[in-house]
Amino acid sequence: MSYTLIQQFNAEHAHIKFNGKFHGKNVIWNTQFLTLNKYSEQEDIKNKNIKQFIHIEKSDTDILNLTVALNIEKINEPNIQKMMIMIRQYKNLAIGRHEYG
Repeated sequence: MSYTLIQQFNAEHAHIKFNGKFHGKNVIWNTQFLTLNKYSEQEDIKNKNIKQFIHIEKSDTDILNLTVALNIEKINEPNIQKMMIMIRQYKNLAIGRHEYG
């Protein structure tokens, strides 16, 4: 599975783009991919019980902004591939924030 690495900010945050489908339509996922720890630090969240999440922003184009924060140690090639598989196989993707875990 291919993607474009826009920027690797550090070991815990990357900006990537990849193709996929949303409600049967071809889209480009403009993705901020973070570890859960980095997201908590970045947003100054003190609650240690924060859940993993996918957040899809509404768009009138075929480019959808996606934020994914997972409970992993670092953003690397295997974790990027797993995240893309997760997004591509998730059956009920919808606009908004979806927490799990």
